[in-house]
Amino acid sequence: MDPGPIDPAQRRVAERRLLDGLRRLHRREPMRPDVRLDTLLAAARSEGPARSRGHRGGTPLLLDDDALRGLIDELVSAGRIVRDGRRVRLPEHEPGLEPAMRERVDRLLDGLRDAGFEPPRVEAVAARLGIPDGVVAQLRVSGELVALAPGIDLPRATWDEVNERLDRLAARWPLNVARVRDHLRTSRRHAEAMLARRRAERAALRKGRGRGG
Repeated sequence: MDPGPIDPAQRRVAERRLLDGLRRLHRREPMRPDVRLDTLLAAARSEGPARSRGHRGGTPLLLDDDALRGLIDELVSAGRIVRDGRRVRLPEHEPGLEPAMRERVDRLLDGLRDAGFEPPRVEAVAARLGIPDGVVAQLRVSGELVALAPGIDLPRATWDEVNERLDRLAARWPLNVARVRDHLRTSRRHAEAMLARRRAERAALRKGRGRGG
């Protein structure tokens, strides 16, 4: 059933919230090419920073999701939003990190590499450098960070070094937690996480080869 024309004031509020919400989502996860439509709807409804009653953002959003989806279609037709199925993005959005954020991420990864095989928690270092949690999560997805266990992440280069050293160790003796711990001079928890990740990667590789065969 057609709900009829949208009140002009509500249209302005909804369009602004949709576009502002999409900008916030892109800033939060800049390496992601697009976002889910339902995520955008939730962002448009979420409350932003407190504003004075006279501010244009003080007007409540009263439209339901169907009306918001209709406005998204209109914004797509106008070229202000790009849509691919149930995923949307701003036309100007290019996945990746801005130079300033890339510099912070490089400092994060350099610091973790310098810490060796038992680095500090990524979230704590990232917070000090001004790197949002969403960027940290995307570094894991992209493979720049390798998550071994909750609170244990290694830069890709460090993880590659771990595997090379464990390959050499495994050529002489069976790998176990105590041997890995002593060889890498790390904690038992870190050694357990390394062995678990190594086994999981090798199992996935064998599974992939089996499908290919």
